[in-house]
Amino acid sequence: MRVTNSMMLRSTLRDLNTSLGRLQDSQQRATTGRANLRMSDSPSATAAAMGTRQDLRRNEQMGRELQDAKSWLDAADSALTGGLTLLSRANDIALAAANTGGGASQPAAREAYAAQIRSIRAELLSIANTKVGDRSVFSGNAAGNAFDTTGAYAGDSGSVVRDVAPSLSITVNVLGTAAFGTGGTAAGNLFDVLDRLATAVQAGDPTAIAAEQTNLASATNTMSSATATIGAQGERIEDIANRAADDRLRLQTQLSNVEDVDIVQALIESKEQETRYQASLQVAAKIIPPSLMDFLR
Repeated sequence: MRVTNSMMLRSTLRDLNTSLGRLQDSQQRATTGRANLRMSDSPSATAAAMGTRQDLRRNEQMGRELQDAKSWLDAADSALTGGLTLLSRANDIALAAANTGGGASQPAAREAYAAQIRSIRAELLSIANTKVGDRSVFSGNAAGNAFDTTGAYAGDSGSVVRDVAPSLSITVNVLGTAAFGTGGTAAGNLFDVLDRLATAVQAGDPTAIAAEQTNLASATNTMSSATATIGAQGERIEDIANRAADDRLRLQTQLSNVEDVDIVQALIESKEQETRYQASLQVAAKIIPPSLMDFLR
């Protein structure tokens, strides 16, 4: 087979282009930090990376659901904890009002005690209408406030549910009736009790005060039970969030193992390819046959 100058030239240039392409790929891996520059470099690694990224997106969505669930539970817990503090104050005032000594039997003292109880009722009504964003925490799925100005429940019996893990949903709300009692019953809800207690204190009626103290203790137990439910759900959400964070770290590590390049190895490879390319250039300069132009110089 006769080897011509043009054949040798084309072969040399093809080899140089191949060497230059390898150099470019090695430099690109070093600068981008990616082990595979194209899907064709490693189809199996690309498929694994795509699956891991999908799992990461799902994990991030669960994280947003968990954060929203935590916001609901934190708002309810803070509201009910403050409510229990106010109920303790109301009970102390009722005890003081029931004591006929120390001026409690005087109209001015009774008026002051009754005013304090009504003030507590107003604060509790504000707490009962606590919101997360534009939604009331204790109204179920109903829009607007959970309780109207009279203390009547204005919500529904709906549940606020969040998908916090694959195949796992958690109810993150407590209904106003479960936390503040149900109106229309013999004792009524918490606001009915405080209304009657304020009236009894203002009138100086010890029998009525004692009866409402019993109702107030029952209302406190109802709120304490709702607070315990919220606390248990909060701990559950915290445990799920910790597991989700561990899963996210595992997935990120898994993705890094598939996609990221060993930077030290990449730099060594880049330097090797550069050396090979330089050597190829030197060899090509010597073996490419001289042309007529070289002789005419």
